[in-house]
Amino acid sequence: MPIEADPSAYDFAITMLADAKVLVSFWKPVLLLAPLAAWGWFVSSIMDKHATRFHLPRKKWNLIHLIVATFALVLAFMLPVPGLGGFFAGFGAITIILFADIMIFMSLHNRDERVPEDHQLRLDFSAMAEKRDAKKFAKQAGTVQLKIVSEGGETAAVPEKETAEYEIRAQAEISLIQAVELRASRFEIGPLGGDKGYAITATIDGVKQGVEQLPAPDAVKLIDFWKSTAGLDVKDRRRRQRGEVTASKGDIWHHEVRMDTIGSQAGPKLTFTFNPTQAVTRKFEDVGFFESQEKTLDEIRAIDGGLMLIAAAPGNGLTTSTYALIGKHDPYTSIVQTVEIDVQAPIEGVMQNKFDPTGDAEYATTVRSILRRDPDVVGVTDFRDPDTAKEIVRADLKRSKVYLAVKADNSIVAIQTLVKHQGNPEECAEALIGVSAQKLARRLCSNCRVPYAPDAGLLKKLGLPADKVKQLFKKGGQVLIKNKPEICPMCAGSGYFGQVAFIEVFPIDKPERKMIKEQNWNGLRGEFRKRQLPTVQQAGLRRVVEGATSLEEFSRVTAAPAKPKAKITATKPAAKPAARPKAGA
Repeated sequence: MPIEADPSAYDFAITMLADAKVLVSFWKPVLLLAPLAAWGWFVSSIMDKHATRFHLPRKKWNLIHLIVATFALVLAFMLPVPGLGGFFAGFGAITIILFADIMIFMSLHNRDERVPEDHQLRLDFSAMAEKRDAKKFAKQAGTVQLKIVSEGGETAAVPEKETAEYEIRAQAEISLIQAVELRASRFEIGPLGGDKGYAITATIDGVKQGVEQLPAPDAVKLIDFWKSTAGLDVKDRRRRQRGEVTASKGDIWHHEVRMDTIGSQAGPKLTFTFNPTQAVTRKFEDVGFFESQEKTLDEIRAIDGGLMLIAAAPGNGLTTSTYALIGKHDPYTSIVQTVEIDVQAPIEGVMQNKFDPTGDAEYATTVRSILRRDPDVVGVTDFRDPDTAKEIVRADLKRSKVYLAVKADNSIVAIQTLVKHQGNPEECAEALIGVSAQKLARRLCSNCRVPYAPDAGLLKKLGLPADKVKQLFKKGGQVLIKNKPEICPMCAGSGYFGQVAFIEVFPIDKPERKMIKEQNWNGLRGEFRKRQLPTVQQAGLRRVVEGATSLEEFSRVTAAPAKPKAKITATKPAAKPAARPKAGA
């Protein structure tokens, strides 16, 4: 007997065939496994490494991840929902389950005390965007070498290749990199005057050296580029402007760069100062005082009130020493303030009052205002005019101690400068309690300096005992590598690396005050000599004997400044002197 077919069986078969067609569509398995692949990458690349780094239960969590993934995959394929709707339901289920696994892991382990706050895992899409931008910059930076970031955090964009802007950027970077490799503390692009174009110079260990010469149009383009990176007004080429950027060359080096620009009739000038805060920040013990000088300064510091002069020529560490001496006072037991036109670096605990030259108040008035508050210590970093000197000397110096920075070559000249501006030698003498002065010399490179036996006649001329000084050092510049002379890698062949200070410190008491009142400068020099404290020259010779610097460098630094040559100009014959009046007339 023939068996009749059940129509429902045909319907079931057709449904199964339709579901099979849905499942075997090539794009659906790929789409279904996409969240699983993304989840697997996140678990293996981030979560597993995170667990390993902070000693979390890695094996336990890997087992949990595996169970969750298996459950999600089975659920996605076994949902009892037919057709295309079942596929998308499975896709949604696997995505939600795997995402929940990630969030639970992050939540539990971010609470673990072994995980620092700055290393906690977060799905921060803004941070992801920043990383993406960083990667984009890194890709662009394959064509340049530096990353330049303004003080406001804006990264200088890299121009397209084969453009004029790109060429300017490349040349600007080459110049800056060269200055860094030369260990320059300052770097300038300035006009030579006339039709001579521009010069790029670098100050290395306190000595300015020429780097290269540029045509004026090219130099101005470089200046404009650097001004734009710091957010300065490129069109304004006359007014003084200041800005800061950070320049970094991968992981090799990173420098804070301060830019100062000013115009002149010859054209704009741009000065870079590398790591300006670091350049003027030294501990008192690292300035370079001898033990006897530290003792003298301790005695001066113990005096209540009074005026201490700190002297140095420009570029010889005046700000550094001033900050170090002020910083030696305890700002938590004393009221310590400064008056500064240009605050070079923060001093811990000290109130640093910045004077605004464009304001209505005069500098001397600002100094007087600060002194009238009766602070224990005041540092005046800019000695600008006679009024400033008068305000300081007339202040109540029995209650306040003032450190006054003076641009002068030595201690005697510093005191003469004060007397000249203040106008009353007696008042100046009564106010003063001490004076210091210094010069900076290049320090010999310890890697390549060359020892030699000095000539006895030369030692005698310098006042050095020939029986005790058997060896001095001079600059080298080369070292032997596999018995072959090579340029010293430490100093790049200059023979010098860093700087050393020649410092003199003298207290001022009754004998010195008498000489100042009389303006007897030779007598004052004699009183200083009686104290048997080293002068700048004697301090320099001690550094030579120690091997810190060379006689050549000592001579360069301590030599008297050359007198300017008189200009020879055509003049009219002098008029005959008037006849002397007769006696009794």
